[in-house]
Amino acid sequence: MVPDFVPLYAVITVLFSLIYFAFASFPFLFVRLDVPEVTRLFRGLFRAYFWMVAVTGFVASAAFAASGRIAFTAAMFMIGAGASAMRKWTLRRIDAQQEACRVGDNTAVRRLRAMHWGSMLANVVLLASVVSSLRYVL
Repeated sequence: MVPDFVPLYAVITVLFSLIYFAFASFPFLFVRLDVPEVTRLFRGLFRAYFWMVAVTGFVASAAFAASGRIAFTAAMFMIGAGASAMRKWTLRRIDAQQEACRVGDNTAVRRLRAMHWGSMLANVVLLASVVSSLRYVL
């Protein structure tokens, strides 16, 4: 059995990775996504975000498993597994839209922007659910 503060610290690290994306994704709302340097940074943000959330989710899952809290173990494992599964799919979609921009597809930037808004919304929902579960961790 691990001390009670270990699962709390694990949830805080998951929250840090979610809050990081929430703050890091806002500047991309104010720049054009058809500039190659910007889209490279945009792709790098998603790559780092999914990696961070997957790792912190799996670590938090292990911390909750060691503390004997099965429901939180499953929830954190789902967060980690979901981020891990969505990483390749999202990066492939970003690459496809970037290639379409280079070819001259005018709607590719709009699709990239829609993906950005959708991911920000999904992150906020995930962030809210983790924050609302904090009271049960304590």
